[in-house]
Amino acid sequence: MSATHSILEEIKHRGALQKGKPPRDAVDFIYVSTDEMFDTPFAEVEAIQLTTLKARFETLIEKIAPLRQLADQQRIRKIDRIEDAAPLLFTPKVLKSYPLSLLENNQFDKLTQWLNRLTTHDLLKADVSGCDTIDGWLDRLEAQTPMLVMHSSGTSGKLSIIPRSRVEMCHFVEMWFKFINGYKGEYGGDVRALDRNTPIFLPSYRHGRHLQRPLGIAYPDICGTEDQFICAYPGKLSADLLTLGGRLAAAEAKGEAGKLSLNPALLAQREGMIEFQRRQPEYMDTFFKKMVDYRGRRVMITGTWTVHFQAAVAAEARGIEGLFAPNSFPVVGGGNKGQAFPDDWYDRIRRFYGMPEIRANYGMVECLGLMQQCSKGNYHPWPHQIVYLLDPATGAVLPREGVQRGRFAFMDLSAETYWGGGLSGDAVTVHWGAATCACGRRGTHIEPTVARLSEQQGGDDKISCAGAQAAHDAALEFLTRV
Repeated sequence: MSATHSILEEIKHRGALQKGKPPRDAVDFIYVSTDEMFDTPFAEVEAIQLTTLKARFETLIEKIAPLRQLADQQRIRKIDRIEDAAPLLFTPKVLKSYPLSLLENNQFDKLTQWLNRLTTHDLLKADVSGCDTIDGWLDRLEAQTPMLVMHSSGTSGKLSIIPRSRVEMCHFVEMWFKFINGYKGEYGGDVRALDRNTPIFLPSYRHGRHLQRPLGIAYPDICGTEDQFICAYPGKLSADLLTLGGRLAAAEAKGEAGKLSLNPALLAQREGMIEFQRRQPEYMDTFFKKMVDYRGRRVMITGTWTVHFQAAVAAEARGIEGLFAPNSFPVVGGGNKGQAFPDDWYDRIRRFYGMPEIRANYGMVECLGLMQQCSKGNYHPWPHQIVYLLDPATGAVLPREGVQRGRFAFMDLSAETYWGGGLSGDAVTVHWGAATCACGRRGTHIEPTVARLSEQQGGDDKISCAGAQAAHDAALEFLTRV
């Protein structure tokens, strides 16, 4: 049985086990109906979150070395309240704390040691000898271990490597289905209840370990056949190309491009980037031709706002607009990734696809599950996501009551084989607790006024951790001591 079908079968098995039972673990919520998730009183959700958080901490502290070191330095021995875990939220640097020299020198055995410290799975028996690229290294790990790694877009020049495994990927794919299902039928019901003939359009690469990963598993239950999972570009969104592109951009911005030390196998990928840019108009012509073939149909579109806006601009040049049925399924978000959008960018994307409304999502690759934007414009965290707000200046945990604005942080309880706590660089406004959103959903919700703290602070985002900065620095140093 293929990995894809084994995951889909596991999802169905988990759903069958949970059917008709009240959630006892936060992960149980993933396998109940979407309406049940958001109709459960917040006090009940929070009690289950706390129980699950205690269990995750007790299980993982002995298995995840940096978590144990951080807890020891903070003198945290147990979790009695949700707030107690705030000092243990990893900074964004943790998932990219590997030395770049390991990539430059093809030391993928040591990179495996680094990743092994972040997961409960034993990766040290995997044979990664002879690997000379990140993609090749991850391919080797996934062939020999339960890992199904995801990574960030690498715009900083370094990928965040999220140590997900098949355990979490089951949850991730189910959350895609739940996102499309919406609430009270607002997206027209569960896409799996259709005839498995709903095409998926992604204006990006067909393969990869970013957005493509859950879609590559879910497509049999959505569109039925691979030829209806339609992407703009063939091949893989390469971790190596993302790393190279990010490092080149960062070096050029500092006037240091000539000082870069790069693995020759990585540098050789630059020719692939040039060839891709040359053929990009050809790929887009083929993509639009396939889109036009489905004109007027109900489809699913997915991807970041950036790739959708780029597609809309390319479509305008070809005189294409109003493509799909108004009740199509959108899964869109991700911000503008530092690009400047014109004021009418949203209307141009909406006009291109023919949808009267395209709701966004809020999320990040480090936290499983995209938060839905409801009909009133707010984002709704899922029950397996514990939300924290920290004071951007001091790192202190803000009260979990009323309406508060601060740094968004999270504990992803769906992470069963790695520590799911993290800090973001976003400022958000949270409505806490029992307040019911005007859309009907119960519980905590987030206003759409998400902003990058670095932009508000005129440059670098200086993270003051919820605990002692020295403790976090020590955990980072431990991870880099390969």
